Amino acid sequence: MRTLLLMDGSHAIYRAYHAIPYLSTRTGVATHAALGFTTMLLKSLRETKPTHAAVAFDIDGKGYRETLSADYKATRPPAPADLPPQFEMCHRVLHALNVAELGTPGYEADDLIATLARRCVKEGGWDVVIVSGDKDLLQLVVDPADEGASRVRVLDSLTGVDKWYSRADVVAKWGVPPEQVADVLALIGDKIDNVPGIKGVGEKTALGLLAEFGSLEAILTRAGEIKKPKLKELVTSSIDQVRLSRRLVELVDVSGTPPVESLEVKPLDEPAARALFTELEFVRLLKDLPRPPPTPPTGARELVQDAPALASLRARLEAAPAFGLKTVTSKGTPLSDELVGLAFAFDDGSAAYVPLAHKGASTDLFGAAQALAPADVLGALRGVLEDRAKAKHGHDLKRDLVALARRGVQLAGLGIDVELASYLLDATRREHGIETLARERLSWELPAWAALLGEGKKARPVSEAPEAAVQVAGGHAAAALKLAPLLEKDLRDEELWKLYEEVERPLIPALARMELVGIKLDVARLGEIGRDVDGQLAATLTDIYAAAGHEFNVLSLPQLGIVLFDELKLPVLRRGRSGPTIDQEVLEKLAEQHPLPAKIVDYRQLSKLKGTYVDALPPLVAADGRLHTTFAQAVAATGRLSSVDPNLQNIPIRTEAGRRVREAFVAEPGCVLISADYSQIELRLLAHISGDAVLKESFAQGEDVHTRTAAEVFGVAPADVSKEMRNTAKMINYAIAYGLSAYGLATRLDLPGAEAQAIIARYFERYAGVKRWLEETVARAKADGQLRTLFGRRRFFPDLASRNPAIRQGAERAAVNTPIQGSAADLLKLAVLRLEAALAREKLRSRLVLNVHDELIVEAPLEEQDAAMAVAKEAMVNAVTLDVPLVVDARAGRSWADVH
Repeated sequence: MRTLLLMDGSHAIYRAYHAIPYLSTRTGVATHAALGFTTMLLKSLRETKPTHAAVAFDIDGKGYRETLSADYKATRPPAPADLPPQFEMCHRVLHALNVAELGTPGYEADDLIATLARRCVKEGGWDVVIVSGDKDLLQLVVDPADEGASRVRVLDSLTGVDKWYSRADVVAKWGVPPEQVADVLALIGDKIDNVPGIKGVGEKTALGLLAEFGSLEAILTRAGEIKKPKLKELVTSSIDQVRLSRRLVELVDVSGTPPVESLEVKPLDEPAARALFTELEFVRLLKDLPRPPPTPPTGARELVQDAPALASLRARLEAAPAFGLKTVTSKGTPLSDELVGLAFAFDDGSAAYVPLAHKGASTDLFGAAQALAPADVLGALRGVLEDRAKAKHGHDLKRDLVALARRGVQLAGLGIDVELASYLLDATRREHGIETLARERLSWELPAWAALLGEGKKARPVSEAPEAAVQVAGGHAAAALKLAPLLEKDLRDEELWKLYEEVERPLIPALARMELVGIKLDVARLGEIGRDVDGQLAATLTDIYAAAGHEFNVLSLPQLGIVLFDELKLPVLRRGRSGPTIDQEVLEKLAEQHPLPAKIVDYRQLSKLKGTYVDALPPLVAADGRLHTTFAQAVAATGRLSSVDPNLQNIPIRTEAGRRVREAFVAEPGCVLISADYSQIELRLLAHISGDAVLKESFAQGEDVHTRTAAEVFGVAPADVSKEMRNTAKMINYAIAYGLSAYGLATRLDLPGAEAQAIIARYFERYAGVKRWLEETVARAKADGQLRTLFGRRRFFPDLASRNPAIRQGAERAAVNTPIQGSAADLLKLAVLRLEAALAREKLRSRLVLNVHDELIVEAPLEEQDAAMAVAKEAMVNAVTLDVPLVVDARAGRSWADVH
């Protein structure tokens, strides 16, 4: 049996448009309907494996149905503005996938599908699959009566659960066989398409009439026999319009429809499909496309095993203007891993791999034993690796730099870090992996570690799989080298090169040095703190049981819900899918009515602190007694650095327990920790960027902005502003400036909505420049689809066009946040570079050890304390010149807690 797949393209696109949440590219081009259509088409092709296929479309133009009834589809609303462009996308998808398109002016897609399905039934030997959710097409369903006869089924697959319709399924759904579906539709009509039917007759009544009389024609010719008077009157008075309706809903044959044999499935245009899916940002669907050939098809993979081969490799590296680099380490953490090997790639697509610490090597690759000693390899290649004039391109070059530094090699001459370049081009995309970048930009399919090593507990260590390292690391290095010029061109074209060259690339070695230095952890002190926390947890648990009246599992949400809402009768403030919401905001509200919720908050905070830091940090301390976090440079959409493995940026500072954990972060004997922290940096940037005269004047005069805001909002003299007023004003300053609504402010401050609105009005009356800037920023983001920071970093805002108000408002808040938070992130990065350079210039032994948001931590010998503090303040204050002064607070102490 040959299989013919027919899709109703117009119906599929309209249905996807309304069924799938709004999605768009990073530049704000709507794609959700096109994505739904493409997903359905690929799924249908993959699962039905047709020999022939076509997608049919409605083509505008007056057809025979319009000649029958001028009202037919006349009241349909015009298509939304973002829908027609998605039809064009779908046509491009079909062209790339090499799937035939059908369309005849004046006829609907249903008619073309019917024409081909009926031909197949007449010819025999076909399995016809119609992909559509349109009820009209169910009249085409045919079950084969004899062996070799054709079968026609309908598949509705947009809902996520495939629903197949055979003859029995049609009868189960409509109560009539396929050949009578049009009779039912003629009786009940269709309001959307202006098919009149009989007003007041629904599906149940229509089926009853057909069951009684046997056919539509019998109903109409014997209408006088209908027993119910009202129904008889309805039918009798509607005979002409029912016959019209029957002609409108029946599917007709269309002359000129191509032969079925001409619709044979052809291979897709893989490069075109990959390029189109990349353009439309169909990231997941890219993975569903057939994989391109192994990469690169002509690139040799050399295993360097002896001294002559190593000498030859060094000569090639010295002669090459640039090369790709990939270090292979034993696991996933170069700060503690063993360096297993090095891969190098060249312009001709070839790559060489030098093993350093492989165990159990395959005899076909290494012979009886590994021939080269690691010291000999690194000694031979040190010169070229440390050559600043020779560009090294890679993916996550900081990882390579750290891995080599731990073996005494100082990697220099960093070229294009393709991960970082991809991140700068679009910080909102989900990931920047080398495999994805190679697939999208080069149509290369890189060998994967998991495919060669296995996954989970059965996976072989890379140190025992040199043959995998040759293929994977060599492919990664070759891809990085090939991607480098493409991404550099994009950075230059998009005016991001200066940010890369002057900020992000110099930051790579600076962050690597901070990671390698680490920060000392007093494990004994942390143990003492842990024992105290255990005591607090036990005491808090006792209080919780007393407040509840019995013991229960405090960390079980269902049990906690029973206690709070069923037993204590506290109000349910919010509900989620699985029941009442019990997050911190809810608990803090409920704490106003009962003591138990506050104790739950305390218990959760203590429990999280203990699990995340007190218990988790000691095993991570390295042999040098220090914690070595990794700074993720290509994660946050705002440009902020992240701290991972472990995360040292989220240790609570406003709780006593969090401050105590910081007591365990200490300086080495004879040293101090210096904290240099920007004061109100985001508000100062807001003053500079918005140009608000009042805010600028306040900072210029050295006023406390929060106190001034409090005086304005509460109508008191600055000297009469209380601590509570100032704290409220601080929240107002940050919240309103970042687009918080009156409702949001009322919720945060627990105020009536009218009062919150009045506060916002008074705020914007005072800071009119801020209000103007906020409005202009959102308008600019909507117009351009993107915004930039002071230093040129950009972020896209596709959700500004979302039909969902909550998503759209969230995007608006992100839009006004980005120029401020992003500029603050850039400023901190510049401060890191200036401070590290200044410490070196002054020949100080003090060193940067940590960055936490707006704060830099320096470890300094006691005798350098004053000098290092002065250098830190000077470097940070002069990192950039703004219209308002930058202020840095610097403090020194034995522990991190001492400087806060």
